[in-house]
Amino acid sequence: MAAALLLCAALSLGARREKVKVSTDAFWVNPNLKGTPQPKPTITPWASRPRKERGPAPYVPPSDWVYNTTGGPVEGKINVHLVPHSHDDTGWQVTVDQYFYEQVYYILDTLLVRLNEDPNRRFMFVETAFFARWWDQQPASKQALMKTLVERGQLEFINGGWCMHDEASPYYVEMVDQTTRGHQFLKKQFGRVAAPKGTWSIDPFGHSNTNAWLLGAEAGMEFEFWGRMDYQDFNMRVDSKGLEWVWQGSQSLGDSAQIFAGQLFGGGHGGYGTWFGFDGSSPQVQDDPSRHDYNVDQLVDQFIQHAQQQAKSYQTEHQMWACGDDFNYQNADHWYHNLDKLIHYVNKNGTVNAFYSTPSIYVDQKKKANLTWEVRQDDIFPLGDADHHYWSGYFTSRPSLKRQVHMASNFLNAARQLEVISGVTAEQVNAPTERPSPPVGPSWTDSLEGTVGVATHHDGMSGTERQDVSDDYEQRISESHGEVEEGVALSLQKILGVNATFEHCNCNSMGGDNCLNISMCGLTTTESQFTVVAWNPLGRSSAQVVTVPVVGPNWSVSVNGAAVTSQTTELDNRTLSIPGLYLNFYNMTADQAAAARAALANNATHALSFDLKLPALGYVTVTAQKQSTSKAVAKAAKAVRAKVGDTLSISNSAYELTFDTTTGRTASLKNLASGATIPLVTTIGWYNSSVGGCTTDPGTDPQHMCDDQRSGAYIFRSNTSQVFFPGPATVPTLEVVQGTLVSEVRQVFSPWATAVYRLWQGRAHVEVEWTVGPIPMDTPWVPAVAPGMPNLWGKEVIVRYSSGMQSGGVFYTDSNGREMVKRQYNKRGPSYPPLVVNEPVAGNYYPVNAMISVQNTTHEMAVLTDVSQAGSSLQDGAVELMVHRRLQDDDGRGVQEPLNETMCGCNDINAGEAQMGEHGHEGDGGCWCEGLTMRGRHLLMFDTIEQVNQQRRQAMEELSFPATLAFSKGLLSPQNPTASFLAQELPAGLKLLTLTSNYAGINDGKLLLRVAHLYGAGESSAMSVPINVNFTAVFAKQGLTVTSMDETQLTGTYSLSEMDAKKHKWQTFDPTGGAVLKQLHETKAFNKRYPFDVTDFTVTVRPMEVRTFLVTFQ
Repeated sequence: MAAALLLCAALSLGARREKVKVSTDAFWVNPNLKGTPQPKPTITPWASRPRKERGPAPYVPPSDWVYNTTGGPVEGKINVHLVPHSHDDTGWQVTVDQYFYEQVYYILDTLLVRLNEDPNRRFMFVETAFFARWWDQQPASKQALMKTLVERGQLEFINGGWCMHDEASPYYVEMVDQTTRGHQFLKKQFGRVAAPKGTWSIDPFGHSNTNAWLLGAEAGMEFEFWGRMDYQDFNMRVDSKGLEWVWQGSQSLGDSAQIFAGQLFGGGHGGYGTWFGFDGSSPQVQDDPSRHDYNVDQLVDQFIQHAQQQAKSYQTEHQMWACGDDFNYQNADHWYHNLDKLIHYVNKNGTVNAFYSTPSIYVDQKKKANLTWEVRQDDIFPLGDADHHYWSGYFTSRPSLKRQVHMASNFLNAARQLEVISGVTAEQVNAPTERPSPPVGPSWTDSLEGTVGVATHHDGMSGTERQDVSDDYEQRISESHGEVEEGVALSLQKILGVNATFEHCNCNSMGGDNCLNISMCGLTTTESQFTVVAWNPLGRSSAQVVTVPVVGPNWSVSVNGAAVTSQTTELDNRTLSIPGLYLNFYNMTADQAAAARAALANNATHALSFDLKLPALGYVTVTAQKQSTSKAVAKAAKAVRAKVGDTLSISNSAYELTFDTTTGRTASLKNLASGATIPLVTTIGWYNSSVGGCTTDPGTDPQHMCDDQRSGAYIFRSNTSQVFFPGPATVPTLEVVQGTLVSEVRQVFSPWATAVYRLWQGRAHVEVEWTVGPIPMDTPWVPAVAPGMPNLWGKEVIVRYSSGMQSGGVFYTDSNGREMVKRQYNKRGPSYPPLVVNEPVAGNYYPVNAMISVQNTTHEMAVLTDVSQAGSSLQDGAVELMVHRRLQDDDGRGVQEPLNETMCGCNDINAGEAQMGEHGHEGDGGCWCEGLTMRGRHLLMFDTIEQVNQQRRQAMEELSFPATLAFSKGLLSPQNPTASFLAQELPAGLKLLTLTSNYAGINDGKLLLRVAHLYGAGESSAMSVPINVNFTAVFAKQGLTVTSMDETQLTGTYSLSEMDAKKHKWQTFDPTGGAVLKQLHETKAFNKRYPFDVTDFTVTVRPMEVRTFLVTFQ
């Protein structure tokens, strides 16, 4: 993620590292440890004494030059666990393959030799995507040696996921999938011995509860360590031995899902290095007194001083030093030769004890201490590393990649299901990905699984990589997506009993071709009759609306010969304009540009929508046929421009949404069932991105108002809390479409900021489709800061929903699509120190993966989102979501590019840090494109707290996991036009999370099956209860009849009973005087797991719990 250091030094919490030049005497002053008090030497270096006064050297090499590296914990001494590691980003400044071939290959290759030289040496490795690349290129002899090292515990896999995933952007589904993939690869190659014992989340820019309890405790992890936490929290804890605690992150599973957690000390201020480093040309340990630059006595003294300093910040006499940094150990001899010496001489000194170790060995000593540890539930969001440095911008950065990963994940899971049911093999599909992910299983879904997995990296879908690396992630997903599309098509042919070609409109083509999100689909707009197959990946039946683009208003739609409710709606100009934005018109004449734009045009005129009842884990076949006016079944609806002063409202059976035509804004929302009404004002606006300066908003700490920190890919910092109108101030225009299936109001704030509000019949939510972009770089409607110069202002675009509810500054955000977490404006949770406010906007932003809500004493307003975004509530009753960003400065965290995306997927060339590019403005270097335009959906719900809490989870499922669609020409007559492959639906509130055969070869032919409880404890009186499911009753259809089930921990690596049996019971206390205990007991947790009944395959699933099985079907 950052350039490799000459020193293995930790920087301040979260600060990106840059290359530094270090002099030969830099052991005492490390430029990466700014502001951190460093120990002073207690000796006069032997080499600097006058020659006559020196006497014998205090340390001399052993006569055979073999250093003593044996050893382990010694009771009564400070024990320093030296943990060799390398942090290897699976993409950041260059792509995952470039990092592998240029750096990581040599890390693993040289480790193999150096570890084998000395059985005391150890190393921990994290990113299985890299290890798999290396493994696949090795001869059997090297593989055998690596297996020996793993069996001896010298090479230990920690975390072991395909990558070190981001914790703010992914949905829990993506996090589980990529971790499982990595663990299954390790199981395939090494067996049970390689199963990771803990997580090593050293570089993500904040840490979620879900990662701790689900990807940690429920995956069999015993610990989680990281290198970044909030600086105010760190400063409180570093002097009170509070940098490690027991994290009880789940409100629902309580103490059954605890994990030991902590912040690495680094060089004294966090980070994931330590005070010394021996990579490359950095200073080395010189212990030969007959040579120049003898320094071993200095280093031993400093080693002791640092150990004694660190001992003040941790309980027990054990401390862990992370010996490594980004892409270290490419010549592992540098590190091991020097560490061997340090261990030898430090232990000869005897003041402290040092030895090679791993995090697992370290935590074993924490268990043996039998101490009482602080218990904590709060997550680590947002992370600040200084007064104005809040890492909350990346919650939204690169929204198109975030969207692509989430959409591909849903398609992947549907494809896995179809593969299991159809039995179609990769050989039959015969469309292998040209540059596949390193394989784990033989499935035609395997490569997509890998490319989605690597994109969840904390410098991947987080949006904090360079533009060409983001393009690489997207290309990998698109290429492997094609193979899966072929597999889905073949599976549907087999299941339906048809010999037809199926196509997809998954936004997976060049430009805007075949992208339903912008009403583009080549097949539906060129055919007068076509067939749609809609596959429901959910384990329960689902009512979903499907919308496809067509030409003309007159259509009929039917399922099994029966007409279904449908409607055609004229496409708006905004939608029709989007395909033309993909044009790169660099060096084009005006005529050439016009011709190219015409070639990109969408020839659709209408959107055809139809209401479907989809069976659980099944499909329906829909036919659509163009008709004359008299035969049309779909009701046509036209847009009518609203006049100022008109009464304007739309309604369905659940809501009435009213607009104020004098302001052009929404005015109120009424729940028709309860009669409750709230004022509702929706705004699209933007914050001005800071380029450094002073934050003067009310409430800001007056002692710390100014800083040169800029807003960038990682950091969000607004100049003020003012939200600007998206263009010259005007009244937004309104158009209304009244229809039988859907009514909508189209709102235009400006040419680059629009919204459509829809009320679908039978749906208890308001759909808000927002479209933002191209965000202009110049801001000519605002008085110029420098007369005669453009106002090149960065813009952080939000959608705000203001309800007027008295929410008391409290709001709730989801954690990776799992539990809701309570937030409070300008405050942190009870385990934090009182917040010193210095960024009243950015410091109150949190990741929102699925929903955000506010409530008063009786009612709640929830906003659901279809892609991860930054969100907050800065005023009572209001929620806002940052939907897009376009910036013109770099934030100095190492990516060295402004976050300035275009529709062409390119940015200016030769971009230096904090620079736009070679000539300082867009359009140079062959990239002359419009800025990235984004479209997404929010679902707005308003009702009593109980009703919203009960309904929002199902709405979230249908928004995030919609039906997978396939299209075929003509009117198909399949042998099996509709089917469900479950004998009975899963119980309400239980999700079919995973069904895949990709790992069957690793698990004796057994398939991986997961179910997840959708509700958290205390969320809904009706639904937040344990759910009993009998899998024999659910899976009883031919071809999918369950015959055996073995329960495992989350990743299918080993049995759940083994995991629970070895789980350590930590003794805990609350240092806050009861505030944390009150938080922990705010809802009644389900601390005890219900056992799986192996006789009739029945299990009871606790709220929020995920249960994993290896199964066989007949």
